[in-house]
Amino acid sequence: VYFIDHPSVHVEIKDIAYGYTFPNGNTIGGQIIASGNYTLTRMTNLDRETGRGKPGPEWAVGAQGIEVELDKRDYTYRITKAYSVVDMGTVLNEKAARGQVMGAMSMGIAFRGRETFVFDSYGRVLNPQLRTYRPLHYGEQPEYIIEFVETLHVIAPYGARGGGEHGLLGMPAALGNCLSAALGVQLNQLPLIPEQLWRTQEGWKDDTV
Repeated sequence: VYFIDHPSVHVEIKDIAYGYTFPNGNTIGGQIIASGNYTLTRMTNLDRETGRGKPGPEWAVGAQGIEVELDKRDYTYRITKAYSVVDMGTVLNEKAARGQVMGAMSMGIAFRGRETFVFDSYGRVLNPQLRTYRPLHYGEQPEYIIEFVETLHVIAPYGARGGGEHGLLGMPAALGNCLSAALGVQLNQLPLIPEQLWRTQEGWKDDTV
């Protein structure tokens, strides 16, 4: 009996088939009964120098990109295409997976380019309505292009990996990099509304943020 992802960690079936045996020959328990629970094993902190370690149960990688049309006269822009290539292991339901990734991509674009909370000195939200907290409108969605890479997760059912957040994570950075390249400045403040682009391009500093 061994770990699927670490076959070298094992025990002989004969040593557990009739219960655990102590070195002196005494045994406890009886024949194997299928009960118990599962806890992640061999988790470690990340090494500060190398970044190596096992801080979680699985890894997944991907690549994301955005195409933008920018009007430098008034600093408005339109996202024309958004790309994601994600390793989700075995894709069990392709339509559902595409919908999951697409929705997450839309959230990432909105977080970077539009949505933000404004707080007063007491921590109260000053823009609690859709008139003042503005998400993307239907006609503002770009064309979404999504592809999958299948690298099996060896200890998961059918080799599937989680895919809930992978569509979101790279979108803000992709949009910020596109606009930074187009304007020749480093944009590092959210949200990337036209006023923020103009302030950064002109070298303004907002001490209230």
